[in-house]
Amino acid sequence: MGFTLPSGRIEDLDTPDAHVTFIRSQWPDFAAFAWRKYLSDGRGAIVVDLMKASKSGGNLQVPTYYVADGSERLSKRGGWPDEEIADVVKEYDPEQDVVFIFLRLDGDVFHYNGSDELTPPQAYQAKRESDGSREERLPPDDPLTSN
Repeated sequence: MGFTLPSGRIEDLDTPDAHVTFIRSQWPDFAAFAWRKYLSDGRGAIVVDLMKASKSGGNLQVPTYYVADGSERLSKRGGWPDEEIADVVKEYDPEQDVVFIFLRLDGDVFHYNGSDELTPPQAYQAKRESDGSREERLPPDDPLTSN
């Protein structure tokens, strides 16, 4: 996935407007990834970890991964950041929506319930068709890394 920040500064990705722009720019990949993980792990959220973002050459690497509700990964994180996020994860429609959690540079957490005309199942199917067997080779816990 590619995402270019004109300034090249991670701080410029750490605003609500930039979060939404980031989600929209990567929607087909995020939606396909979320649906694949929903099918294998159950409902959950895509975590965008800005605190662990790094620059490599001219690229910005932003760790992005899926956390399933009730998973060991969620337990290790101490659960969802708050009850509101826990409720959103329990109530979203995975056939239409993707829940995003942004771990911000200042330690704060923002969440979004995103949707688009391209639904997660449609994005997943389109990605499988365009990637051929590549999707089959990805390990189930393979995180996305946006750059």
